[in-house]
Amino acid sequence: MLTQLNVFIRLSVLLLLVSVALPAWATGLPADNDAKSSRDIVGAVCIIRHDNQMIMLSEVITQKFALPGGYIERGDSPKEAAIREVLEETGIDVEVAELLQYRERAAIFSCVAKTPILVSSFKDRTGYPIVASWFAKDYSVEVKRVYLATPNDIAQKDYRYPDDAPLLNSWLERTPNSEIEIYRDLLEQVNPMHKLELSWIQQLQSTVRAMPDASRAILEAIVYLGNLPGEPIFIALLIIFVAGFFGPHALLQLAVLLFVAIFTANALKLGFASPRPSDIMPELQQANAYGYGFPSMHTLLATILWGMCWQLLSLRVGRTFRWLSLPLFLSLVVLMALARVWYGVHFISDTLASVLLGIVMVAMMILWHGASSFSLQRCISDKWFWFYLTMLVGITAALTFTPSFAYLFALLLGIFLAVDWLPKHEVSIGLLPKALTTASILVGILLINFCVKWLAAQASVSLIVLSIRCCGFAFAGLWLVAGSSILSEKIAAKFS
Repeated sequence: MLTQLNVFIRLSVLLLLVSVALPAWATGLPADNDAKSSRDIVGAVCIIRHDNQMIMLSEVITQKFALPGGYIERGDSPKEAAIREVLEETGIDVEVAELLQYRERAAIFSCVAKTPILVSSFKDRTGYPIVASWFAKDYSVEVKRVYLATPNDIAQKDYRYPDDAPLLNSWLERTPNSEIEIYRDLLEQVNPMHKLELSWIQQLQSTVRAMPDASRAILEAIVYLGNLPGEPIFIALLIIFVAGFFGPHALLQLAVLLFVAIFTANALKLGFASPRPSDIMPELQQANAYGYGFPSMHTLLATILWGMCWQLLSLRVGRTFRWLSLPLFLSLVVLMALARVWYGVHFISDTLASVLLGIVMVAMMILWHGASSFSLQRCISDKWFWFYLTMLVGITAALTFTPSFAYLFALLLGIFLAVDWLPKHEVSIGLLPKALTTASILVGILLINFCVKWLAAQASVSLIVLSIRCCGFAFAGLWLVAGSSILSEKIAAKFS
């Protein structure tokens, strides 16, 4: 086991060095390092125009705007690669009109859509019309959303290749026009059950809009609070709070709980590839969400978190109060489900299935916690347990090429490396030491987050950005477990 640990440490250090060195190398290339012929290029990009606008992607990994395109695979010509990448990323079938330019090591083509491009009449918070793309192969894996955007409206810092931003208008002018079809909904693309649910969501939103301003504001505030337990910032703060106030063992129990929910939800999303209500009727969207809709990650997390809170409360109160408190926790779960439906980002069936799945998971976690052998408390202190979890997610990430699984793998790797620092016994400290421990953990996480964002901003290659973010998750997992273990012991010794 020690040999495996050393291998993991060396791999982590190597990954960090690569993540730091490659952005500097990539951004240090001269601006005029253009390919001279098709033999020098490795990528192909398409310009797809409608009037003074062009098709642009919002990317999952870089979190910036980019043109549709990608790497040229073995056996493909640059034109074939451009056509394939556009279809996989946007769902638009195009033909190449002409080669516009060799830019660095990419071929820039002007392309024309073979059929009218489906463009929504609705504009989301970016201010750009949404292009229907939920059925594209790379949707939610590489592409958050596809837009019909005006190049001048996109800030240079928000474009993946900022040095190319001044060239967008000249490329646009040389590209033939593609036809578009404005749509309000895509009801013909969903099943009868989802059509019925869409009408219910419309009625719900219309009812809320018709309420007096004061009543609507109160309702929106309640829904906002009910939606919080599924938000990433809430989950992050919860993890830090548990690490600081309840120690690393409680943190690892929470980590297992969250892992089961996140891994299962992401696997089901990829498997079912079910659209969100806002994908079919964009005007329903009232909250930012991307990717597939089934199951509802927010509802699943809320069900598990509130269910385990009820279980912990039940261990400390009498039987009567235990059952009297159950409706309160169920109402919090229902509130989350209603919030996701009202926001237009999940179907009712998505949330109902997530609640049922969450209840099953809570029951399994309770049984696992009370098991006589291989209980949850025993597993979280076993490095082999974390090793197998890490390998499971790593293999899944390699097979699916999904960033979310890559980040989860990196986080588990960090936890695996930190298990050796777990204290043999729980450290009992007062409220002030716990607050200091929590604050120290928070500072460490903020520092890691700052470094990751800064490094990622220096790179434009997706693989480099992915590596940097993975390093960030690995260091976050390492810091949360090892940091909370070491800090609690040091601070306890100081205040004793």
